[in-house]
Amino acid sequence: MDAFPKLLIIGHTNIDENIVTNHPPVVLPGGAGYFVAVAASRIIKPIGFVTRIGNDFDATFLKSRVLPEGIHTIADKNTSRSIQTYHSETDRANRNMQLLPGVSYDLCPKDIPKKWLTHTKHIHIATMPPAQQKSFIVFLKKYAPHITLSMDTYESLLTNQSNITMIEKLTSMVDIVFVNRFEYTILQSVLSSHPCVIHKTDKNGAEYLSRGTCIATAKAPIVNAIDSTGAGDIFAGTFLACRLSGQSIEKSLEEAVHVASTSILQEGIAHLF
Repeated sequence: MDAFPKLLIIGHTNIDENIVTNHPPVVLPGGAGYFVAVAASRIIKPIGFVTRIGNDFDATFLKSRVLPEGIHTIADKNTSRSIQTYHSETDRANRNMQLLPGVSYDLCPKDIPKKWLTHTKHIHIATMPPAQQKSFIVFLKKYAPHITLSMDTYESLLTNQSNITMIEKLTSMVDIVFVNRFEYTILQSVLSSHPCVIHKTDKNGAEYLSRGTCIATAKAPIVNAIDSTGAGDIFAGTFLACRLSGQSIEKSLEEAVHVASTSILQEGIAHLF
């Protein structure tokens, strides 16, 4: 194992509470950053992960997959919590989500171990509020301009013009942008000229776009979704790790689609291992 991570993930870690009507809740670790980092660790090691958790979070599995020095445990605060209520056993798209902010949302650039900025080849900024993404991207462009940057977006943050405008500016500052179908539609005016966009086309799979031209595609298998939480993040982590391990764009897309599709067959992510 190398002493330093080639791939560094910056993002939130949550405690996910999934509630299906007439069933007891299932409590699992989650969060966009968590899913990206743990999924990437299937392909390459070590994975660097910068996140904050409270003392209510069991980090055993997480620390077994990634370098723990970027995982900051805050003893007197709770981890952010995501409560997802599903109204149907068979329709997991029909849900209400409530986010209870905790220590995860205090994540900031000073949490990055300085030595990682010298040795890391790629940094991925997972889904988080655009103002927080901006703080990391501006910092990294200044202090680590040699590192390749990627970012993910989240459709619920594209509901007002101020967020859209900020995210449009951020996409122009990074090398790779991950979006789903809805996000691509909203941001298409700027993404159509971007050199590298990974477009997740839901049940159809994914495509790699360069300045609006499709370079490669991967089809998704037909599956019965049990828990789709984090599938897009798992896709991103797998794709980036595959590319850093030397796989082609086509193979990386295919593996990312396969793993993301597999992830939704059970609750959580541990079954992938």
